[in-house]
Amino acid sequence: MLVVASFLGYAHYRSHRFLTELPKKLGADIQQEANAFTWSQSVKGRTVFTVHAAKETQHKNGTYTLHDVEITVYGQGEEESKRVDHISGKEFELDQSAGIVRAMGEVHLDLQAPEKQEAANEGKEQASENARLIHVKTSGLIYQQKLGTAETDQPIEFEYNGLTGHATGANYNADDGILVLHSDVKVSGLDQGRPILLTATHGELDRTNRQVVLTQAKYVTVNAEEKGQGARQTVEARKATVMLRKDGSAERLIGEGGVFVTAGDGSTMTAQRGEVTLNEANKPQVLTLQGGIKYAADDESRTASGEAGDARIVFDGQGHAQNAILRNAVHLNERLLPQGTAKSGSERDLTADTVQMSLATAEGEKLWMRNAKASGGARLKVTDAAREGTRVSSMRGDVLTANFASVGGRSRLTQVNGDGRTALEQSHDDGVVQASSGDTLKVSFQGAASGTGKDEIASAVQQGHIVLTRRIPVKPAQDGRYELDKATAKTATYDGATQWVTLNGAVEMQSPEGALWADQVMIEQKTGDAKAEGSVKASYQQGAKGQTLHVLSQRADLKKANDMAIFYGATDKPARLWQGASQIEAPVLQFERKAGRLTARGDDAKQGMPVHTVLVSAGADERQKASVAEGASLRRPAVVRIGSGEMVYSDAERAAEFTGGVNVQSADGVMRGRKAIAYLQPAKESKGAGSRGEQDLLGGAVERVVVNGSIEIEQSGRRATGDRLIYTAADGIFVLTGTDTQPPKVVDAARGTVTGRELRFRQQDASVVISNGDASGAGQRVRTETRVKRER
Repeated sequence: MLVVASFLGYAHYRSHRFLTELPKKLGADIQQEANAFTWSQSVKGRTVFTVHAAKETQHKNGTYTLHDVEITVYGQGEEESKRVDHISGKEFELDQSAGIVRAMGEVHLDLQAPEKQEAANEGKEQASENARLIHVKTSGLIYQQKLGTAETDQPIEFEYNGLTGHATGANYNADDGILVLHSDVKVSGLDQGRPILLTATHGELDRTNRQVVLTQAKYVTVNAEEKGQGARQTVEARKATVMLRKDGSAERLIGEGGVFVTAGDGSTMTAQRGEVTLNEANKPQVLTLQGGIKYAADDESRTASGEAGDARIVFDGQGHAQNAILRNAVHLNERLLPQGTAKSGSERDLTADTVQMSLATAEGEKLWMRNAKASGGARLKVTDAAREGTRVSSMRGDVLTANFASVGGRSRLTQVNGDGRTALEQSHDDGVVQASSGDTLKVSFQGAASGTGKDEIASAVQQGHIVLTRRIPVKPAQDGRYELDKATAKTATYDGATQWVTLNGAVEMQSPEGALWADQVMIEQKTGDAKAEGSVKASYQQGAKGQTLHVLSQRADLKKANDMAIFYGATDKPARLWQGASQIEAPVLQFERKAGRLTARGDDAKQGMPVHTVLVSAGADERQKASVAEGASLRRPAVVRIGSGEMVYSDAERAAEFTGGVNVQSADGVMRGRKAIAYLQPAKESKGAGSRGEQDLLGGAVERVVVNGSIEIEQSGRRATGDRLIYTAADGIFVLTGTDTQPPKVVDAARGTVTGRELRFRQQDASVVISNGDASGAGQRVRTETRVKRER
């Protein structure tokens, strides 16, 4: 319509000289032949126009009437020399004194469109004359010579190359070359084989500046190859300006005051202003949009929306989009649905200051995205509705670059690379959120390969200054409270199939319970379970004022649900745990913090007594201190070493049970047996109001040791055997019992052998207290004591 409107103005322009000169020639140079005349005007040997009328009538009032008029206007100059235009009408009235020409009835204009410049330069075959003619029909045309204007308030019709147009009322100013179509502008027909419809409430053509301005313009085209509503394409603007080339083709289109576009796939785009540059084949080359850009699309397999402050899109020679740049508060959202599914799929949400996209056109002219580069606070959020629940992955970085693959004409996400302060956050339905930050990020997706339409993460690799956090809601969830675990490392690798993340390089993990260091740590994302490898070290704080528990091992398994940690030693280097002066060495150490339980055991490859425990014995208590003779030395705390096949400590009972054969070494001697239990003094209560006190694991000195089964005791110069032994650390007293068939026995190298139902002795002196208990049957205890002086 824009091209046609330009030639409508061109018709007025070409007839201007004829209408100006004709009144001067009437009655002077007219050659009358059989009530008809023909008049021609030439300039420098070239005919400018020829007028032929079947009859001419001169009226008494000085006006003239021409009947059955045909005007032929010839092009001038090299560019227009081949053009011939025709204007015809049943009757023209000329008022020479007023300088007014009126068309009394219909006026027909056949205007020859200029040939394309490339066709003229390359000598291509020209289209048929009829195809290049613009047919214009109107009525009530008035030309005012003094004002240099031509106007009509009647409908105007025009046809050109398969297009038909309508408008109501027009005026043309020959001095400034401006044509105005008053209202009801409409053009329809075929453009390059596609049906089109253009409407506007008002139109203006500035011939001098070669521009057309339309008000409330709407352009609709239909792709015959597409089916349904998606084939319909619409462009609307409150004000549309078209910049024209010399040949009348559109070179640049500008939409202002609100631009609305509906693409062939049903997607829509709006902006305050838009501008597009066209090539000579009428294909878009560059499109710019500004001000409140909004995009929306919705079909059976995809919904999308977008916002930006401004955009620039570059097209190839065929009008296919190649590159796009979106700027200023960019927000893009897309949801992909698998075939025939409405409730599952994946969703992408991207925000950034700037987004650069590389686009391609797949078979069937479906546009898809090759890659996208987002910068300036870039954040990509991917939601995957899987069978086991919804997983949300969020990627951030100073720059994020996403690569895509075309699957079924759709863009499927294959990889995202991040640079500069990158972050990856993943969350599940249970409220657990795992997040990591680092210098670089590389995320690979498996949705394109699987064809599921979901953006499932196959793997993710993050490098440089890794900080990983895991936020766990407190159950029952109240007031948004949560526990926070934290880890640092050099690299982090996530496996989507197993949902494990592997940390490498100087790994440090921190939690409310303590800290762990290792060469490598693997964490299961959903449960929080972890595996540590290489130079493992752990520290646990025992209460607000308690001592710190330390562990060294080769590897460790951490069970989050029951707060359990299992530490494994190397072949020649057992795992080691210590707190204060107490320590344990064993191939395997199992620590259950909530249960207050510690288990030390061997492995299948190591037999004997692989568990080695070091405890501190209690010194003299207040009662013993009061009864000791003046000048005598008090018993001080001493080390107790216990070897065993296995050790289980219960904080609730304040007892450590040793099994699998035991060997207890103290300052009072060596004790052997099948099993033993060491009872520790209870921890002191804190003085805070309402506090019940907190106990350290293995905290408190050894109060007593109970050994059972095949007892052997070795002291300096003394050896004892029995079936059960109670050793009290505070006073160093041994209470040894046996069975009816094998009573307890003490063998002194110098004094011989002593037996009885119960033997009580200690290392500090040579006395042995023998008691038969109630074995006499009379209920009275029989007690015999023998003291043997030591030889010096």
